[in-house]
Amino acid sequence: MKKYLLPAILAILAHPALAQFGSAPAKPEAPRLITVQGRGEVRTENTVAVIQLGFEAAGPDEPAVREDVARRSQAVTALLKKQKVEQLETTAVNIRPQFVYDQGSPGKAPQAPKITGYIGQVAVNFRAPVGDAGKIISAAMQAGANSVSSMSTQPADEARKAAENEALTLAAKDAEAQAGALLQALNLTNAGIRSIDATGGRPGPVPMPRMMAAMDAEAAPLPELDVQGGETVISREITMQVEFRGQ
Repeated sequence: MKKYLLPAILAILAHPALAQFGSAPAKPEAPRLITVQGRGEVRTENTVAVIQLGFEAAGPDEPAVREDVARRSQAVTALLKKQKVEQLETTAVNIRPQFVYDQGSPGKAPQAPKITGYIGQVAVNFRAPVGDAGKIISAAMQAGANSVSSMSTQPADEARKAAENEALTLAAKDAEAQAGALLQALNLTNAGIRSIDATGGRPGPVPMPRMMAAMDAEAAPLPELDVQGGETVISREITMQVEFRGQ
């Protein structure tokens, strides 16, 4: 039996693949990477105004207040539809009583609150071209709106998307240029891009300063407002990992 076992052992030791069957395979070398972050910015014109108008009425009788607010709302809504504004939406309707509280004189119990009148409020939001915003606001105030609660400006959707794509391209070029400069400075060789993360730097709307205005129903006509849209800065960021060789 021994004369057969010895040749078998010698055969295993002579063959490297068989001799090393018990050892773990060698791990591949981890790639050598550098990480850079590129940034791109594009300025785009704000051509869309987002406006909120309010209608408010007050008086001793709830039906009269409700009728006043409804009349104002209907007149302004009809005007805005005629002006073909976009995304016209009623965002608030509120009619509530006003109370007076009598704490009572010393030694006497406080009296129950008394209703002294009612306040009605309605708010509408809409979008319009910046160039038409002043004219529309002035006309709406004459038609029955008595407050401009807020206004912001922003790019049109198509312009924003184009600016985001341009900023993304600039960010990619910036990251690639940084990687190239760094590798050249260290006398290393670019072995290819291993990963790209383009989720950073997505912009949100940049509002103008909050605008507040109020007007009495009997006030003189307002001059047309001069609304300036300004610009929005669209920024995008890219994180890039580049493999290198050398040294």
